[in-house]
Amino acid sequence: MSSIFLSHTSIDKPFVEKLAKRLIKLGVKVWFDKWEIKTGDSITWKIEEGIRENEYLGIILSQEALNSEWVKSELSAAWFKQMDSKKVVVLPIYYRNCEIPYLLRDKKYADFRENFEFGLKELAEVFGIRNTEIISIENWRLFVGKNNNWKKYRDLEFEEAVTKLTDIAIEYNWSTYVSGTKLPHSINFNNGYHNEKNINIGLRLDGKTKSYMFCSQAESNPNNMKPKDFNKHIGNTVNECEEYLWRFFEDYKQINGNPTKSREHFDYKFPSVEKTAEIAKSVVKQTRWYQGNKI
Repeated sequence: MSSIFLSHTSIDKPFVEKLAKRLIKLGVKVWFDKWEIKTGDSITWKIEEGIRENEYLGIILSQEALNSEWVKSELSAAWFKQMDSKKVVVLPIYYRNCEIPYLLRDKKYADFRENFEFGLKELAEVFGIRNTEIISIENWRLFVGKNNNWKKYRDLEFEEAVTKLTDIAIEYNWSTYVSGTKLPHSINFNNGYHNEKNINIGLRLDGKTKSYMFCSQAESNPNNMKPKDFNKHIGNTVNECEEYLWRFFEDYKQINGNPTKSREHFDYKFPSVEKTAEIAKSVVKQTRWYQGNKI
């Protein structure tokens, strides 16, 4: 199994953790300080051990990283290891624009600046991995049209969206209504006629663009709406939806206060006719002694 030590500065840690998780899914052993260094450990010794015991050192290139004394020391140690072993050890991972050190300018780097998946593919080839297309909740949009597996991860993302957005609605005392099969992947929010004014808003994961859209004049039941009613683009991530909804509720609160009536949260999944029949058949079979398929 190939292994890599990821040398980076703290400001780049979110990117490095994402990269580490993806490399592990590809079968690469990863040394990432957040996972390896525990309370009471000697940082210097753990780093030296990590560089010594891993096949490669991947240096995350950003201006802050190149100004870091820790990163400079790790690069120096890996460079001596490369000289001794007479084989490639240092792998430049270009994350953010910076002036590449002379020491690394003749080396081909994996370029993550514009596209994470492109950079991952370049880096994975060093380990002999040709197929980096592992579908996940983070990248399912890249697989639309290639196969139907992406739909599972789209649904998992929407499930995450419903959970996080409902939590925000509960905090501000708004009701939530998730659509059934008539308008899939949409969720509406209602203030319950607060201060004599009924307000309904909605968010939907659009089936064509695969992005989240907003409706400022929604109906309480999203099944009574049409895709065109959601006409404001929010973004492609659950985090963007969270931020937008939080700002909407916070602005409403500053003017009107939070709604005061009791809330309700309707979030049930409605299976298709085929799925309902399959579930019913399974339940019926469990209540019978006869388990054959002749009757």
